[in-house]
Amino acid sequence: MRPRFLLLAAPLFLPLAASAQPLIQSQEGIALQNEILQLQQQLQQMQAQGGGNGGSALGGGNAPPPSGNAANGGLVASLLTQVQTLQSQVQSLNGQVSELKHEMDTQNAQTQKDIGDLKFQLQNGGAAGQGGQPGQAPGAPAPQASAPSAPPPQAAAPSDPKAALQAALDAYGKHDYAASARLAQGIVAKDKSAPQAYRAQYLVAQSYAAKGDPQNAAIAYDSTYNMNRNGTYAPHALLGLASSLAAINQNGAACDTLSSLNSQFTNQSAGMRADVAAVAKRAHCS
Repeated sequence: MRPRFLLLAAPLFLPLAASAQPLIQSQEGIALQNEILQLQQQLQQMQAQGGGNGGSALGGGNAPPPSGNAANGGLVASLLTQVQTLQSQVQSLNGQVSELKHEMDTQNAQTQKDIGDLKFQLQNGGAAGQGGQPGQAPGAPAPQASAPSAPPPQAAAPSDPKAALQAALDAYGKHDYAASARLAQGIVAKDKSAPQAYRAQYLVAQSYAAKGDPQNAAIAYDSTYNMNRNGTYAPHALLGLASSLAAINQNGAACDTLSSLNSQFTNQSAGMRADVAAVAKRAHCS
């Protein structure tokens, strides 16, 4: 039964969103509601016809001729039975939607926890390994090394977010991924409320992924998704996050992320479905 209800439950699966009473939004649910309304209208018409003869079709008052009363009574009983059956089906459907939503919310909460733990490890793992040189006593002065050559001066980033984003995109197009990440990060840091900040955050993730840094790419993709979970780049951010997690052998978190992607964004293009399948295969998702 689960696949039938994924479409109606997907809009309810917004990570960490407030719980709401499930609504019947599938074609099956809408059809049941319409059928109930039609049957109720027929019942009202039957009652109105019975009232024209001095009484109700359900009894009371002056009864119509016996043959007509028997026919009306049998039809009304049949309609009532159909209404009760359909209402039971709607209640069952509501229960299944609530059950599926609870299951999805639980799965999403666990996925977010796993990703949060992973981000903490990635952000603090580098600092743990920054000790002295191998074989060097703690506290001993570091050996003097020849001064590295000074890096070429970097051009100042444009102050206008729109111009800065264009400069970052130009750098990305020239495969200067360090520059594109730096320029895009500057937009997010200085003008997070600017319309260009969302695209810039996604460009940061793309730049890290393109230059072969899956750890920072995973963090940047997760930040992109959390910046706007229903935005244009949200499904691509989840796909990039899953791919980056698979690249650092976090296959369980990668598969959970793909599950969230497929549940929340059901209307995927053929190209994205192929990319999802490729990442799922690489992460050994069942």
